Amino acid sequence: RLKIFVPITILAFLVLVPVNWTNDTLEGLKVEHSDIDKLSISNIPFGSKRFIAHLTMAYVFTFWTCYVLLREYEIVATMRLRFLASEKRRPDQFTVLVRNIPPDPDESIGELAEHFFLVNHPDHYLTHQVVYNANKLAKLVKEKKKMQNWLDYYQLKYERNTSKRPTVKTGFLGCFGSKVDAVEHCASEIERIEKE
Repeated sequence: RLKIFVPITILAFLVLVPVNWTNDTLEGLKVEHSDIDKLSISNIPFGSKRFIAHLTMAYVFTFWTCYVLLREYEIVATMRLRFLASEKRRPDQFTVLVRNIPPDPDESIGELAEHFFLVNHPDHYLTHQVVYNANKLAKLVKEKKKMQNWLDYYQLKYERNTSKRPTVKTGFLGCFGSKVDAVEHCASEIERIEKE
C-alpha cells in the first residue's frame, strides 16, 4: 500500500496543491470556506486550463497503481513458482480432472479413462479415480429414510391395533388414487429405492 500511496501523495502535494492553492475562485464567489477548501478542486474556476493538471494526475495515479500492482503480482507469482519448485513432488501436483466422458456400453468409465491415458500418456500415467455425482444418491438415501420412517410408523400403528391394517392412498399427496396396505406399500417403495 505504501508503494502506491506515498508516491501519489508526494506528487499530489507537488503538483495539485500549488495548482489549487494559487487560485482565488472561492474568495470571488463570496461563499463560506476554510483554508483547507483552497486545496481542493473547487478553488479552480469553471473552464480553466488548470483542470488539465487534475486530468493528467488522474491518469498518472491510475498508471502508477496498475504498474505497482503488476510488479507485486509478478513478485508473488515468482515466489509461488520458487516454492513449488523447491517442494517435494506430490501426486496432487499432477492431478488432471476429466469430465463428461461419453458412456460406452462395452467399458466402464474407469476403464475408458485408464485406456485413454495408457495409450496417449504411457510414461506419465500413474492411476485414476472415478468420482461420481452423489447428488442423486443423496436424494435416494433421503427418500429411503423418509419411507423407512413411514414404515416404522405404520408398523407401530398396526401393533397397537391389530384388528385394522393401516392403508394409504398412492395418488397425489396421498389424497387421490387407490387405497393400498400402508406397510406393504412402504416396504415395496424401500425395495424399489434400494434397487435404484
